[in-house]
Amino acid sequence: MPSIERIKKRHLLKKRDHREEVERIEKKLGSLVGLGEDDRFEEGILDDGTRILILDDDILFFEKDGRLFPTVHALLKDMVKIPEVTVDMGAVRFVVNGADIMRPGIIKIDDGIEEDSVVGIIEERHGKALAVGVAQLNSQEMRSIDTGKVILSVHHVNDELWDFSKE
Repeated sequence: MPSIERIKKRHLLKKRDHREEVERIEKKLGSLVGLGEDDRFEEGILDDGTRILILDDDILFFEKDGRLFPTVHALLKDMVKIPEVTVDMGAVRFVVNGADIMRPGIIKIDDGIEEDSVVGIIEERHGKALAVGVAQLNSQEMRSIDTGKVILSVHHVNDELWDFSKE
């Protein structure tokens, strides 16, 4: 998970760069559905080297070690559609504190999850995003087991990326 002490560089992307960034996001994560015609990303670099994309003062995407991830804000705003797993209410308190996702806490698994793909973690009661993680197994393998860690959490509600957008 990225550490935010400060944003070293922050600037509005040029139209061409914005268009290229949108194409890159769509290629790696899926279609950007919540982006308006006149919306333009700001780009920032954090102290730890993490690259972030900001829209309306919310961090919506971050790139760590060459890997692009949406933030929980992007999922809550329906900016991008990624495969999801739904966790039961007993798992929520662990997920929002950064725990990896264990198989017993999952009640629904989307089809099409591939090993090492980016996955959204959703809570069952309200259907809201809680975290973003990386799948350790594909959908079929997740369904076939009853125990063990199946998703590594990389960003969650109440972490530094989430809190930055609240300031």
